[in-house]
Amino acid sequence: MIVTTTGYIVAAIGPYLADGRNSDAKILNHIIGTDTQDIKTWLQDDDIMIVDRGFRDSAGVLSNLGIQMQMPSFLQKGQSQHTTEEANSSRLVTKVCFDISSHFCSFKGRPESILM
Repeated sequence: MIVTTTGYIVAAIGPYLADGRNSDAKILNHIIGTDTQDIKTWLQDDDIMIVDRGFRDSAGVLSNLGIQMQMPSFLQKGQSQHTTEEANSSRLVTKVCFDISSHFCSFKGRPESILM
């Protein structure tokens, strides 16, 4: 499903099998590559897509479309904590992801892992 930050469901695409060949990033790359629901027409330069870490392999595809990708920060090797800016940015992304996940849980009626 493609959902806005307010919880509005824009598109439901799939189903995709839950096997080793379908990661979040591969599914997103396929959705954008096939563009069956004209998703590319909804997108504009400098749009921001908020994703979790499972989508990190889609950065190139999104950047080619002019979309900025925001996801929780990773600690760099040897780094014990994030900078203040990284921590605040990561909290904001996590909060938005949580709000969307909460919407899905109430929509589905049961908490479980959700593909955003």
